[in-house]
Amino acid sequence: MKKRILIAVLLPFWMMTAVSQKTPSGNPADFRVKTCLHSVSYLGVWRGQAQLTVDEFLEKAAELGYDGVMLVAKRPHVSPHDYNKEERVRLKAKIESLGLTLVGLAGYTDFTAGIDKPGIPNAEIQAAWVGEMAELARDLGTGMIRIFTGYERPGIPYDRL
Repeated sequence: MKKRILIAVLLPFWMMTAVSQKTPSGNPADFRVKTCLHSVSYLGVWRGQAQLTVDEFLEKAAELGYDGVMLVAKRPHVSPHDYNKEERVRLKAKIESLGLTLVGLAGYTDFTAGIDKPGIPNAEIQAAWVGEMAELARDLGTGMIRIFTGYERPGIPYDRL
């Protein structure tokens, strides 16, 4: 009985150490930061900002020596509505051909939009968009979507947001 209890107590700790990250050695050769360029940098939505297509952006990221990219999951870059199955396959292949990793998609949601208008299902609309981005992320080979929860709304308490 004592042996079983000891195993039950120690097993989780052993498993955590077996799969956890190694203790840093202090040797610079053991440490390498992976870099990532976010396509918002070339979206062209702000006055004076450079604008590149998605393909041009990917080529720029590879040219600059980045390891990975994060893609804006909205127009004019990678909206789920603009990328059918064939386009998704093509985009994934392009990313891989340049030696890049798709780190994730940047989702531009706002779950607080329309909170002052309870008759409109804004939270459900936002959630549906997250679902579409999740399908796009799966098809492109990444498991990460960055979600923005919402803006502070003057006059609306935080517990309502």
